[in-house]
Amino acid sequence: MRRVLYVLVAAAALALVAGCGGKKSAQTFTVDVDGHNGNANEAFIAYFPNTVTVHPGDTVVFDNKGNGEPHTATLGTLVDPVVSAFDKFTPAQLQSQQGPPKAFQALDAKVPQLLPQGPGDAVQASANPCVIASGAPPQKTACPAQNPQPDFDGTQSFYNSGWLDSKAKFTVKLSKSTAPGTYHFMCLLHREGMTGKIVVVPSSTSVASPSDQYASGQKQLAADESKLVPAVTAERQGKAPFPVTLPGDHVVLAGSGAQNVQDAEITEFGPKKISIPVGGTVTWYIVGPHSITFNSDKSNDDIRSVAPDGTVHLNPKAIAPANAPGEPPPSNSGPANGSSNGPPSFKVVADKTWDGSGFLNTGVFVNSMGPPVIEGYTITFTKAGTYKYLCTVHDDMTGEVDVG
Repeated sequence: MRRVLYVLVAAAALALVAGCGGKKSAQTFTVDVDGHNGNANEAFIAYFPNTVTVHPGDTVVFDNKGNGEPHTATLGTLVDPVVSAFDKFTPAQLQSQQGPPKAFQALDAKVPQLLPQGPGDAVQASANPCVIASGAPPQKTACPAQNPQPDFDGTQSFYNSGWLDSKAKFTVKLSKSTAPGTYHFMCLLHREGMTGKIVVVPSSTSVASPSDQYASGQKQLAADESKLVPAVTAERQGKAPFPVTLPGDHVVLAGSGAQNVQDAEITEFGPKKISIPVGGTVTWYIVGPHSITFNSDKSNDDIRSVAPDGTVHLNPKAIAPANAPGEPPPSNSGPANGSSNGPPSFKVVADKTWDGSGFLNTGVFVNSMGPPVIEGYTITFTKAGTYKYLCTVHDDMTGEVDVG
């Protein structure tokens, strides 16, 4: 008995020493990229939590929870000054019609985009994993592969996950030499609208447990989901989230959102199923980056594609219109013109008459992001049948038109 008591006392003493500055085990923290709502298809332009506090030697896992919305998790000395400068802007500066100051634009330009600003492929240094010790990443090619992936020490200029596939994880192992400080991360598509930070503190400083920090992020996600509930209910009835009558006899909303949740969108067709007579017309009003795509297959149902060599690219078959007109330029369709204040108007900008045969894709609409114009697309169905369709951007965004 005396020996047992001695062992217990010794173990307690060792635990006390460890808790008072002794050697601590490295921990793994999880940051959700985007979020998943089991009750509605939604995309969140955010990280949950958007701040984690860790020690040198710990690991941060970026876990993509989205349903197809393109994201990256990107750190580095190119990212830090951009996010730091953006965080200092006042609301008035952010809403200014003049745009951000030129000095900020120059900082932002040093961080590559994920997608081209016009026709072309995804930016390869952004779409694929890339770690650059110093300087700028390549402009036209992917970065040289680094196996194994080096630890993040806070000094690399570009430390990038690449375009994360749905349900993919990006593991960032912090070097034990990482200096205490704040290290920002951002999404290369959503830019300063989707950022977060890793705060590294000395090993002698206590931090909240990985589970407690993760729970704080889930609380934030739940708050956003709750605010979206009225808009989800409205969209499933084919209604906008504000009092307005949508023009047309058979109307479907392609996406929706809420004014009080700027970092999220509803990625559903509402109503999901609609019935019309032969010769009837359906009008989709498109809110956000979506396509209306019928008779797709694995070659053309996703804007993200992986080449035989493993590199990630944009899939032109999924993005571009096929057997139908696509979105007109902003100068013709209207959304890029005028004030964004006040309620939007609704305008049909393209139409198609279809007998249900062959692959039909409207292409991805990108101008319908809100006021002053929400773009509409009409399809007249000339043959009875059940026609299932999807959005090539968002994996779980599907719908059905029953004609007969």
